[in-house]
Amino acid sequence: MTSEPMQIDCKEAAKRLHELIDGELTPETEAAIRQHLRDCAQCMAVYEFEEAFCRFVKIKAKGQTTPADLKERILKELGLSASPRSE
Repeated sequence: MTSEPMQIDCKEAAKRLHELIDGELTPETEAAIRQHLRDCAQCMAVYEFEEAFCRFVKIKAKGQTTPADLKERILKELGLSASPRSE
């Protein structure tokens, strides 16, 4: 019994582009999205832009450090806490 290959539309491909770029997809989903990109010039153009932008950011950020308290500030803004609350 052979299963049908996964079908990806433009909306799904666009939603999953960063997962593809970051290597976070299952092999089946990655193959389906890559097939969609081969078949859809518009989605391929968006993918190429996003991939180039991510590469650019990584190159520019190389060697940069983030403030030590960044995680704490982000979690605080989200209403979460990185450390136990003292009351």
